[in-house]
Amino acid sequence: MAVYLFVLFFVAVYLSSVVELLDNGLARRPPMGWMSWGYYMCGVDCQRNPQKCLDEKLILSVADKFYKEGYQEAGFEYIIIDDCWSEKKRDHNGKLVADRKRFPNGMKYIADYIHKLGLKFGMYTNIAATTCMGYPGSREHFKTDAKMFAEWEVDYLKVDGCFVEEDYLNIAYIKLGAHLNATGRPMVYSCSWPYYIEFIHHKQPDYQSVSKYCNVWRSYHDVVTSWSAIKAIVTHYLEAYEHLYKFHGPGHWNDPDMLIFGTGSLTDSQSRVHIAVYAMLAAPLLLSCDMNRISEYEKKLLLNLDLIAIAQDPLGVMAKPHALQRLVTMWVKPHLPKKGDKYNSVSFALVNLSDETATVSFTPGQYGLNSSDNYAVMDIFAQLFIRNMSLSDTFRVNVPSEDAAIYTMFPL
Repeated sequence: MAVYLFVLFFVAVYLSSVVELLDNGLARRPPMGWMSWGYYMCGVDCQRNPQKCLDEKLILSVADKFYKEGYQEAGFEYIIIDDCWSEKKRDHNGKLVADRKRFPNGMKYIADYIHKLGLKFGMYTNIAATTCMGYPGSREHFKTDAKMFAEWEVDYLKVDGCFVEEDYLNIAYIKLGAHLNATGRPMVYSCSWPYYIEFIHHKQPDYQSVSKYCNVWRSYHDVVTSWSAIKAIVTHYLEAYEHLYKFHGPGHWNDPDMLIFGTGSLTDSQSRVHIAVYAMLAAPLLLSCDMNRISEYEKKLLLNLDLIAIAQDPLGVMAKPHALQRLVTMWVKPHLPKKGDKYNSVSFALVNLSDETATVSFTPGQYGLNSSDNYAVMDIFAQLFIRNMSLSDTFRVNVPSEDAAIYTMFPL
């Protein structure tokens, strides 16, 4: 017991000497961009599977797509390389090295290319000795790796938490964050800390601490390219709302994981559910896909600036879910613009996860609207004005199976 108390005392003294709360001024709105894992995963067998090759050519092509096809103007800016980017061993100086075949020019070259387009560059590590896929992790190398990521001019760092004990999780993320801060290089700090606490160690995460030290955090399982995965994520956030919403806001975001547009996994209606819930949650919008496979309709959704305005609203409110029927939920989100700096605009997302069309009705005045004047109603997906409504009017709409609709009410 004496030894244990001594260790705790040592850790407390160490952390008090090096740790400052996250104060990087970043992620004031949920990050938007592209991340490799969901679609490309550990795409290292480039000869046998060139369509799923995680390499320099792929990353630069995503940057070109963002720059040339309107994604950058819509707010998509981060291009993030996930696991499996490095050699299997550190070099003789103890530094991580990019895979020499797949990334022949190194990571600084990629960062420079991305930055010249006005975009931002992200990378991945793990707080364990190895990454989830068996590549070198950062344990015992936090200071060295933080300095290296800063030298490579990384703008976003995703940090996984495979293969470590619960007590270490609660120390390591704080410690690595302190070393990142000490570099002076602003990097969005994305943590998987609460996910591993809850789903691996089966404890309730301390979201108050997580929100102090991380910009973004994963709180549920990895997305996979299937509709069932999207339904599970939506259901989780519906059930976990009370635990999550109070720690969510500018600089600190719950992350439901990547958007799987461009993977052929979703119908148009399912795509509306996917992006509607993410936008209402004020979640990061990080695509994971072959950018050449994004359908015209998916691209229309991604470049819908009325939808992006809800997702990127500066207030950063996480929408509150209200059950209307079995498997039919209305998510309610107040946001800007305000009338007279007093009356919020409010968006309502009607989400039907059932296999039947649902007819729903609601009175907006019962959900936090407070202007005695009328509201102008806009259909966000159609980008059309619908009509003016008062607080006492009832809104009635049919929502098809596995579909969503979003209506925004602007105070007049």
